[in-house]
Amino acid sequence: MPVSGRHLVRFTSAALLIGFVALMAIVAMNFWLGVRAQSYFDDAIAARDTRVAAVELRNALQTAESSQRGFIITGNEIYLAPYRSAKTQAQRHLQALQTLLLSYPNSDLALERLSQILTAKFEEFDSTISLKRDQHDEEVLAIVRTNKGKALTDEANVFFSGIIGSADARLTSGVAEQRANSGWLRLVSAVGALVIVAVVAGAAYGVARYTKELRKTRDQVNLFNSELEQRVAARTTDLAQARDRAEVLLSEVNHRVANSLALVSSLVNLQAKALGDRAAKDALAETQDRIFAISLVHRRLYGSNDVRTVALEEYLTGLLDHLRTSLKSQSHGVSLVFEIEPVDLETDAGINLGVVVTELVTNAFKYAYPDGVGVIRVRLQKLPEEQVELVVEDDGVGRIDDAPAKGTGVGSRIVNAMCVSLGAKIDYRPRQPGTSAHLLFSSKPRRTAVG
Repeated sequence: MPVSGRHLVRFTSAALLIGFVALMAIVAMNFWLGVRAQSYFDDAIAARDTRVAAVELRNALQTAESSQRGFIITGNEIYLAPYRSAKTQAQRHLQALQTLLLSYPNSDLALERLSQILTAKFEEFDSTISLKRDQHDEEVLAIVRTNKGKALTDEANVFFSGIIGSADARLTSGVAEQRANSGWLRLVSAVGALVIVAVVAGAAYGVARYTKELRKTRDQVNLFNSELEQRVAARTTDLAQARDRAEVLLSEVNHRVANSLALVSSLVNLQAKALGDRAAKDALAETQDRIFAISLVHRRLYGSNDVRTVALEEYLTGLLDHLRTSLKSQSHGVSLVFEIEPVDLETDAGINLGVVVTELVTNAFKYAYPDGVGVIRVRLQKLPEEQVELVVEDDGVGRIDDAPAKGTGVGSRIVNAMCVSLGAKIDYRPRQPGTSAHLLFSSKPRRTAVG
């Protein structure tokens, strides 16, 4: 049945209207996504600044405490210069946090308490420094033994962790929103493209049967389609740039964390050099190895394309090489050999495993061979069902169950805590001669409950 010119004009007009609406929907979606992308970028910058301010404030507090401890232990005025600098930095970073956290809900009380903690801490620092200058060492020791400063530091660390976690949550939610928006863009673009194709087909049908005017309409639709593709391409480029900025930001965070841990390690080393007590030096050396085990993960994440997992073969090899070098100066006749199979593990679990390896190897170096001659073997192997087994063994004097700790017992508590985080349990098995420590855990990502 032939179609009248009037009906064809109405049909074509309706089709063009639909195509125009689809085009406006795509344009509106692109405009809205552009606004949301800018908002996300601003939020990401603010979250980064918040996180940096919290980390720097924590570092300043740690630097001040290290300098104060150095002065009251040695009486050397050289420790007061970094202390004064750290005190000034702490006040500046606290002011920055007070400004940056205005957009965070229920942050007033936390900031007020954090300010009180910092005030109390620096009052204690100033008091002990003044007493040390007046040579009132007993009063200084009495203040330190109250452990009030440690309690304040632990409470401050809780606030720092909360602020850093909130900043990370903002970054994570922003990335999720951008991914969702990208999905909406693809959906709207696909629907719009189908509508435009239908409009073009109707215009082509009209051009084939009727007037040049309809050919002009078809050309206009093609032009609109070309502009749409250009907009989509430009938006895709913007999203890629936003993703690259987020990756650079995350890499920078890992770089800063690694640098901060390196600074802490240097401060521990300085403190160890200032001490004459061999036991204290050894304790600080163990602390420095623990810090290195954690910082090594962040340094490898800084140069990695995937920050969610750690390659244990590369990470543990570097860590054990470091331990072999640092501990060999203490036990020239004790050697360390290891065999690490390729396994990928979540970043947090990898850090926990590195601390466990550090503690087990250090304990073996210290206690397995009293005569100073022997071999320590470390083996990491994959088992069925995504299970992984870590074995640290020696041929030394052995381990007596339920015997009191030969040292302070801190290492054993750290190992047990890290094993709980890994969802595993340490198993010490007697050998003839020696001891073998076995740790079995899963390489699957662990799901965390959402509160």
